[in-house]
Amino acid sequence: MRLVLIDGGLPVPESQVWVLDGEGIRRFRLDLGYRERQIGIEYDGLSHLNRDRLRYDRDRANWLAAEGWTMRYFTDRDLYRRPAHIVATIRALLP
Repeated sequence: MRLVLIDGGLPVPESQVWVLDGEGIRRFRLDLGYRERQIGIEYDGLSHLNRDRLRYDRDRANWLAAEGWTMRYFTDRDLYRRPAHIVATIRALLP
């Protein structure tokens, strides 16, 4: 997904972005992101399809939103069948 963004002419995103809590402790790691703009980009594969993972993902998404992060989530369909959608979605978030 990182290469899709770069090939689409977007700034190079940071990989494996750690988001810290108010005490400076690593809380969550994002697949990709633009830390200074608080934009996170995630690829959700098959491991996200069970109840425990869904609960974790929702807790994580809610916490990140409360901390001011704008998150976008993509799947295999996006990556392999419509990469232009990924680029357009992220481009719209960047100034």
